Amino acid sequence: MPYDDQFAEEKQSMIATLTQALPFLRKEIGISQTELANKVGVSRQTISLIERQRQPMTWTLFLATVFFFKSNNDFDQGNKRIAKKYPNIVEQMMFVERHMRENKHYYGGTKK
Repeated sequence: MPYDDQFAEEKQSMIATLTQALPFLRKEIGISQTELANKVGVSRQTISLIERQRQPMTWTLFLATVFFFKSNNDFDQGNKRIAKKYPNIVEQMMFVERHMRENKHYYGGTKK
């Protein structure tokens, strides 16, 4: 079975969780849709459509968004509040980070 197929359900689950949590996460660290869009390389309209669940989030945008939040000090400081409102989001972000570290070959890096 191709690797993409094995991970497809987990990807969709994580995208759904992040999509639902995105407005809260943005507000928690005090950034606008425009600021987030600029950081992850999409338009403000794309962020708006995703937050209103009128457009699906791509895996690439999911990864960019996760890395943006993981690299933001305000997100790390707000982990407890975020985890209380969206229990799976912090766990899923840590899973993605760990998965990418362990599977660099899949994400374009080299596995040591």
